[in-house]
This record gives sequence, structure tokens and C-alpha cells, in this order.
Amino acid sequence: MSDYPRILATVLLASPAFSLAVAQQTEPEPLDTITVIATRSERSLEELASTVSVKTADDLERELTQDIADLVRFEPGVTVAGTGSRFGLTGFNIRGIGGNRVLTMIDGVRVPEEFSFGPFLSARRDYVDIDSLSRAEIARGPISSLYGSDALGGVVALTTRHPREYLGADRTFSGAFKGGYSGADSSSTGTLSLAGRAGPTSGMILYTGRTGRETSNAGTEGGHGPGRELPDPQNIDVGNLTAKVAFSPSEAHEFTLGVDAYDNDTDTQILSDYGISVFGTTVNGRDARDTRRRNRWTLAYRHTGSLPVADSIQVTAYRQDSRSEQLTLEDRTTRTRASQSRRRYSLYEQEIQGAWIQLDKSFDLGAVNNLVTYGADYYVTDNASVRDGGTFDASGSPVREFSPLPTRDYPLTEVTQLAVYLQDELTLMNGDLLLSPSVRFDRFDATTEADGIYLNGNPGTPVPEDYDDSQATAKLGAVYSFTDAVSAYGRYSEGFRAPPYDDVNVGFTNFLGGYKTIANPALESERSQGIELGLRVRGERGHAQVAVFRNDYEHFIESFAIAPHFLRSGGIDPADGLRTFQSVNRDRVHINGWELDGAYELGFGLTLRASAAYASGEDRSTGVPLNSIEPLNGVVGLGYDAPGDRWGGDLILSAASGKDAADIDPADPRHASSGYGVIDVMGYVNIGARVRLNAGIFNLTDRTYIRWADTAGIGSDAPMRFTRPGLNAALTLRVEL
Repeated sequence: MSDYPRILATVLLASPAFSLAVAQQTEPEPLDTITVIATRSERSLEELASTVSVKTADDLERELTQDIADLVRFEPGVTVAGTGSRFGLTGFNIRGIGGNRVLTMIDGVRVPEEFSFGPFLSARRDYVDIDSLSRAEIARGPISSLYGSDALGGVVALTTRHPREYLGADRTFSGAFKGGYSGADSSSTGTLSLAGRAGPTSGMILYTGRTGRETSNAGTEGGHGPGRELPDPQNIDVGNLTAKVAFSPSEAHEFTLGVDAYDNDTDTQILSDYGISVFGTTVNGRDARDTRRRNRWTLAYRHTGSLPVADSIQVTAYRQDSRSEQLTLEDRTTRTRASQSRRRYSLYEQEIQGAWIQLDKSFDLGAVNNLVTYGADYYVTDNASVRDGGTFDASGSPVREFSPLPTRDYPLTEVTQLAVYLQDELTLMNGDLLLSPSVRFDRFDATTEADGIYLNGNPGTPVPEDYDDSQATAKLGAVYSFTDAVSAYGRYSEGFRAPPYDDVNVGFTNFLGGYKTIANPALESERSQGIELGLRVRGERGHAQVAVFRNDYEHFIESFAIAPHFLRSGGIDPADGLRTFQSVNRDRVHINGWELDGAYELGFGLTLRASAAYASGEDRSTGVPLNSIEPLNGVVGLGYDAPGDRWGGDLILSAASGKDAADIDPADPRHASSGYGVIDVMGYVNIGARVRLNAGIFNLTDRTYIRWADTAGIGSDAPMRFTRPGLNAALTLRVEL
């Protein structure tokens, strides 16, 4: 399997030249994939000065996508980690930047942020039901000039379905049921969708229910403790409701009210923690009950028509409430052989409400066509966390805790952000040159409230401070067409991330552990500057793109670093003898790399596709590599579609290089990963006009492997517990009413 990456790179390096030869001999075929994420205006992928991936609902169904990790399964350079963890999937990582540094949105509303503190609190970003999605767009690289804070490494924009997708122009009623099964986690899924129209009003309702168990792996050893290789047993129940009502009194106006309700309940028997010893106390049993809730409503208005200030106007108001609760129950024996029970409860909740307006105006100035996009974005987030619990002896009497409970890890914080932005897309030289400069100004203010829970739980902590800041970001993109078939592009773009409230005003003291964390109100915003250059070629039967990029990051925030003013004393605060941690800005980080993508129609319904991504980077202040960067990885696929799309399928090879010790930060050691190649086979059959069957066999060769992204969770556990599923199958059946 070690030759897979070299074979993959050879195929991809050949594809641009091959497509160029084809393009010189034939007329180009227009690319009809439209995206809005890169410029906030509708553009084909060929018109973008950046790399963007688009997946439609049909793509997600064809690939038997079950979750956000499957969403990027065949997207080199983009990953979602979380295998082997009780807490589930993390957020997206794009070109080595992940977490809250990648802006993720559903219908223009930001997905709740990640927040972790200690071993019993890890609120992550998997609040998404795949069956509710109409499309997913992934923009790589900084893009804060259009989207503001958190678009430091890229943007993932998810769009839920609309009644018009079911009804088209003529139908007054539509319904469908989709059932599915996945062997990877023994999950069963059912989705019911109904849509109808009465005059100018249309509506839809979609509900998905899913039950499953833990994701399987290649482990063989069961038992208890860190040596356990099999996954910890889980029971998972997920429900998602998406509903929309659209009212169009005329072709120029549309009002849409949308509602989402997402629930995830996961029970875990953490057998891998059974028998461990912490400060002389043995954990006999540790079980968990975790829930995630997200409720959202949006009210959107769209006007299309020529006005003095705009040809189209979009206005959206919204509110979203999210809540992540994690309960850990533990039986244990102290060093004196006394029996105890312990309960740990963690809550992280975030409420966001806001509105945005966008206007577009097209006009000509001489021989130059201008499409101006401008608008404003306003939103307020309220953030809170609570940790509570207690320890009890065999008689049920409470045992003294070493840290006060309940407590908050940061004070109640409200963050207000207001932004204005402007972009002009200029078409020059008879359409051969497209320029897209943009600029955005963001202002954010954070106000804190140190309530009794925070003050009692963090004795001696300084009074938290309010803070504010502002940031201007810019972008300049250019696309030039040498011929109808060959074009090149370049882009300079900036990104930023406002200082997180939990880093600015974090407060925690652990007398038993001998450490504390302190606030840092002087934190600066993280910033990034990115340069990307690309070449595209296109023919009647094929296309290819190659891109090279470099992203530089300043003032990266490192959480829980040794407090700088106590470095001389080994991190010890002489006033209380506690090792002291603090979030700090680091100087510079840079990441550079390349990406390739191509497709060629072989004839007879066959299409060959290939893509690959490579990145490297380091902390410029220390010279050490960044653990967040994936090794060289890529995909080669052969697809077939019978005439009339009666049936078809895909044979896909996904491959990745290993990660050796030289590429791993020695200060943050992780398990080195080996290279691997995985083969998946998927197919579909349209049974008549209203029934569709999709089926797939994944990891056809039963390969044992660990993705580099998942090694972050291994620690002292058995690495085999973090392997991906072996040979497994999945299927879905969709019936339209």
C-alpha cells in the first residue's frame, strides 16, 4: 500500500497536461456548477479566483453520506476528526486549520462553536443532519473580507432544502420516504419529506430519525482499561426536523420562514476508562450520557428587480439556541479502599441572534461591467458554561471536593459584532479578465457578567474585563482567460478571528492538581494572509485544475500556555505556589501546499476523476511542524452512468501518506500514522421514475488504518481503538409518493 501516494500523484500530474491537449483540439464545455460562497454572488467554479468544492443533494445520496465526516470523505485537504471519542465528530479542518478557525454556517447562520475544558467537557460542532441539506459548499483559505471573524482558514456553507426543490414549477404536492442502513455503526435511518403549494404559498416539512451504535473499528481486544481496542459501546438516537414556508406574492418578492430542530442523545459505556487510576483512586466504572440540541428559526426576504440601489436585495433575520450537556457517572475506590460514586455534569450553551442584508447591483462603466455586492451583518451571541457535580461515600453522604462546584470556566459573556462589506466584480477585456476586490470592516464588543457561580467557583480570580476591538480585511482576486479553454487565477485574501471569550477571561483553580488558569484581556485577534495561484484547463471531455497556496498566520492564540510572567519561576506563581497557565498570542505560523483536481470522460458512460492535496507548515517562532496538517492524500475514482441514468456506480481509491516523527511536534507528541489505500464501491439503480436504490461497500480490502486527524485523541489509549471501520456496507432506498 505504500506505493499508493506515488501512483496517485503520477496520475494527477499527468491529468492537467492531458486535459490541455484535449482542450486545444475541441470546443470547451461550459461548467454549470454554480456557487455563491466565494463571492456572495452566483458564479460558476470557472469564474472563481479560489478553490471551492460543491456537493449537491444528489452527490450526497450517491456517496451514501451519513454525517459531516462522510461529507468530506472524498475531499483531499479537508477532514473531520473524532473517531474513537465519546464526544463524537469535531468540526472541519481545511488546509491544516480547524476548530473555530473555520467558519461553518447553515442557511447563513453560524453553527455553534466548539468548547472544551478538562476531561468531561468537549462541546463539538456536529449539529448537522445530512438528509436536510440541499447543497454543501467548501471554500479553502482566508475569506474574512466577506464573512468576518472565524473565516481564518476557510468557510463551509450548508444550505437546507427549499419547497421549490420538491415541487418544481408545476406540482402542487410532493412526498418521499427514504430509509437506510449503515453497517459501520449498525444505524438505521428514516427520512420523510412532504411539500405542497397553494397559490403563492408553498411549504415543506422534513423529518429524519436515526438510531445507531458505536462506529466499528479494526480492534480485536476487548476488556477494560486503556488497552481496550474495541470501541466503547454506545447507543445513539438522532432526530431532526426542518420546515419551511415560502410566500411569493409576485415574481419579484419572496418571504421564507424556516425552522430547524436537531436533537442527538448518546449513551456511552466508557469501558476504556474502567480500571484506570487517578491520584491513587481507581475508577471501577465510568458511563456517560451526552446530548446536543440546536433550534433555529430564520425569516428571509428576497427582492429581484431593477432598483436605483440594487438589482436584488436579500434580508435575513434569525435566532439559534444550542445546548450541549455531558453527564459522567463514576464508581470508584479510593487509596484507602473506600467506595465512592462521583457525578460530573457539564453544560455549554450558546444563543445567537442577528440579521444581515445584502444588495447586488450590476452596471457598466464604459467597457467595464461591474457587479457590486455590499451589505451589513449584525449578530449577538450569549455564551455560558457550567460544570457541576459531587462525590459521595458508600452511605450517600457528600465528600469534600478540592475545587468548588458549581463553577463556570469563564464568566457569562455577550459578544456583539457589527460589520459592513463591499465587493466589486469587474469584467474587463471583453470578458477575458475578471477582478474581484472586496473589503470588510468588523467591530466587536464583549461584555461580561461575573455572577455568583463564577465568583464562588473561582476564588481569588480577578474581576473579568470587558473588551472590544475592530478589524478590516481585504481580498483581491483575478481570473484571466488565455483562451476559451485555458485560464489562470490569483488571489490575495485576509482572515481574522476575534479573541475568544473563553481565552480572554478564563478562570480555573485546581488545588489538588497544583495549577490554575488566568485571564488575558490583552489578547489580540488572530490574523491571516493567504496567496493562491491556479491554472485551469477545460475541454469537451475533461477538465483539470492545479493550485498552489501559502497562508501566513499572526498572533495565533495558544490556550493553556505557561503564563509568560512566571516563566522564570518555572510557571509557578510565588504568591500561591500554583503552576499558572494563560492563553497567549504566538508570533507566526505559515502553511503552504498544492492541490490538484481533474476529470476526463472516457466514453461509454465512464468518467475518470482524480484529486490530491499536500501541505506543510511550521511555527516560525520555534521551527517545529504543525500537527494540524494532514499528510499527502488524494482520491482516484472511476464512475459509470448508463444511458438515461438508469443505473451507475463508482469505484474509488482513497490514499494517504504516513506521518513520521520528523513531521510531528515533539512538544505535542502524537502516534505516528502509516500510509494507506482504501477502496470503496458504490452504485445506484433507478427502479422506474419514483424509486431509487443506492448501495455501497466500503473498505473493500478490509484495510486496517488510522487517519492522521484521529491520532489527536489517542493519548495513552490503545491506538487500535482509533482505527476506521473495516469492510462494511450501506444502502438507502428512496420512494417518491
